[in-house]
Amino acid sequence: MGEVLLKVNNLKMVFQNKRSSFAAVEGLTFSVERGKTLGIVGESGSGKTMASLSVLGLLPNQGRVAEGEILFDGKNILELSEKEMQNLRGNEMAMIFQDPVMSLDQIYTVGDQIIEAILTHRKISKDEAKKRALALLEDVGIPNPERVYRSYPFELSGGMCQRVMIAVALSCNPKLLFADEPTTALDVTVQAQIMELLKKIQKEYDMGIVLITHDLGVVADVADDIVVMYAGKSMEIAPKEVIFNSPCHPYTHGLIRSIPQLDKKEERLYSIQGMVPDIRNFPPGCRFCTRCPLALDECREKEPPFIELNEKHFVRCHRAEEIAKGGLAHE
Repeated sequence: MGEVLLKVNNLKMVFQNKRSSFAAVEGLTFSVERGKTLGIVGESGSGKTMASLSVLGLLPNQGRVAEGEILFDGKNILELSEKEMQNLRGNEMAMIFQDPVMSLDQIYTVGDQIIEAILTHRKISKDEAKKRALALLEDVGIPNPERVYRSYPFELSGGMCQRVMIAVALSCNPKLLFADEPTTALDVTVQAQIMELLKKIQKEYDMGIVLITHDLGVVADVADDIVVMYAGKSMEIAPKEVIFNSPCHPYTHGLIRSIPQLDKKEERLYSIQGMVPDIRNFPPGCRFCTRCPLALDECREKEPPFIELNEKHFVRCHRAEEIAKGGLAHE
């Protein structure tokens, strides 16, 4: 096992108002190693983005971490002051947000925004910061870095803005990078380029990456381990090969079946029936029971434990052992 950069233990994140609170993430545990990629996968509303914002201390006003610990380099960052978190965020941990065009300030040039990120955390001259910014733009595969450095975000394509966002995130050589749906707003060709870029910079910077996505197909080529989330909870955690070859949760199986296959052109694309439940009205028992083709009365009444089937393979399902033994069909 390599160096563990991040360890999240039993995380519970809630939204709270004057009357009540609702858990958006509950009982979440995972770890990220240096030089490795963890994919966090699930439909919209599964809690994956809230989990990452909890780690970075960027939760909205009504959100807070109610339970658990978040260890970064062995320190519980939930105990840090806001000033200490500001020093950590953008310096040792960074994030690429979902919409690159909206995440960049449209009234400042690309160069100004990268330099600001550098000077916030590094005591160097502006000339040195400019050299660093130009080198970063070149590192992320931008042709003619000088021109892009002087450009405004609205003058650039979505793919180019995403490369700029990656350059901003890399400005202080972070140990850990969060990438929240980094290819969602991009066309297929640019998506592939961005994913290849993430693999390249991970190798060059030897950093850990947390890749957040709704699409298992996106993480198929880049992730080392995968967390499958649903309705705020982890349903299955395992190395990538186990997730794709031996999934033991019906939700994981459904996500895999939803990936388009080029050799099955005549078949209708599979989709999981129903919707992710509202955060204010989770069903009793297993949170996936209302959509699960294998649900029993027990599933609707009693929450399943999070069990370890094999080394590094954890599943939250009453029927996981039956599925693992091949005694159940998934449909």
